Amino acid sequence: MATPKREKEYLISELGKAFLKTSAFRIGDFKTTKGTKTPYYIDLSRVSSFPNLFSLTVECLEYELSKISQKTSVDSICGIPITGLVLSAVIAEKQSKPLVHSPHGQDHKVIGVISSGANVLVIDDVSETGMSIEAAATAVRANGGVVTDALTLVDRSEDAAKDLEKVQITLHSFTTVHELAKKLKDNLALSEEEEDLLENEVI
Repeated sequence: MATPKREKEYLISELGKAFLKTSAFRIGDFKTTKGTKTPYYIDLSRVSSFPNLFSLTVECLEYELSKISQKTSVDSICGIPITGLVLSAVIAEKQSKPLVHSPHGQDHKVIGVISSGANVLVIDDVSETGMSIEAAATAVRANGGVVTDALTLVDRSEDAAKDLEKVQITLHSFTTVHELAKKLKDNLALSEEEEDLLENEVI
């Protein structure tokens, strides 16, 4: 039987290769939501169009969710639209958990039912600034839920975790862009030009 560490390393490796193949992870000249330059772009809205990748993505999130569940109870799930909500819907069904979501731009509004005092896990696809997670958590809390943890598939390592700590939320991510890029490099999945682009900021 594979050790948990090896199992996770295998999943990260497969995820990275699938992201490249489907252009969910692109290397080039891009800008972040903050307007700063970045050598890569992650677009997980494409994931649902590739059933095998979608299943792998859900498996990776569930891997991390199992670790969270060992430390705290998860009574409900709040998915962040759009991709985070799509992934959350599948996970909530598989885990037999109630699902809610908070629409973008509608302060304190939650669609779905939250039991008073329920511990709600917020799920998104990628964490960058953490602002979407904080907004969803604020809405859940305003409607009687408790939020102490959030889960994303990929963390861009751009201070989302540190900023969320300020509002008493622990960010868990299955992997980081650094881990993905290193795996791709180790697996010789990157061209020399792509390695050069990522070298200084990511690998």
